Amino acid sequence: MVEVFPRLLPPLWVTIKVSFISLFLAFFIGLFFGSLNSIFSKLNPINLVSRFYVWIVLCTPIIIQIYAAYLLLPKIGIKLDVFWVGVIALTFNSAGYQIEISRASITSIDKGQYEASKTLGMGLFTTMIYIIIPQAIKRMLPATANEASHLIKASAVLSVIALLELHKAAINLQGNSFKFIELLALQALLYLPIVLGTSYIANFLQKKNDDKSSRIDLVK
Repeated sequence: MVEVFPRLLPPLWVTIKVSFISLFLAFFIGLFFGSLNSIFSKLNPINLVSRFYVWIVLCTPIIIQIYAAYLLLPKIGIKLDVFWVGVIALTFNSAGYQIEISRASITSIDKGQYEASKTLGMGLFTTMIYIIIPQAIKRMLPATANEASHLIKASAVLSVIALLELHKAAINLQGNSFKFIELLALQALLYLPIVLGTSYIANFLQKKNDDKSSRIDLVK
């Protein structure tokens, strides 16, 4: 297995890149639509479209979303490298969760802050940009770190569209070497530190947020 290990490192880097680029894009898409969801009423067209999008993401398997991106994008004239098709598919999936994460983070902020900003002459847009969203981002971070862990594991499904990420590379090597159990174990060992690292960051950020909340409660 020593000779196989170096051959899995470039695909591992592909796994990391496709996961974190998707996470970055989904974070800002989720923050944008989550902010709109918290501002407008539930019957607003923007909210209705956003909720329908979230519903599609939550109610369909990720493999269907990946195949949809792979098969439908060329039909509308968008021809991309398989790596970027994977990024689009994972971003589409993750943004659905990030919208809910950002919406929950924004709505959890004390309504009194809106009133205080209003008394200072700040409009809703200014209040959101300078007061609410910075606080919401801090509250989003633990769940976003967990989402990173989810995307790293979900990236293995991109093997169905022939993206040479870690899982696909291991499958190819299994076909040549017939060392199925060994390569499965090696995959797990390579995924493990990344997933554990993101989980640790998520727990650390959550604990930090909880400690701040406790201090605020004591001051009150």
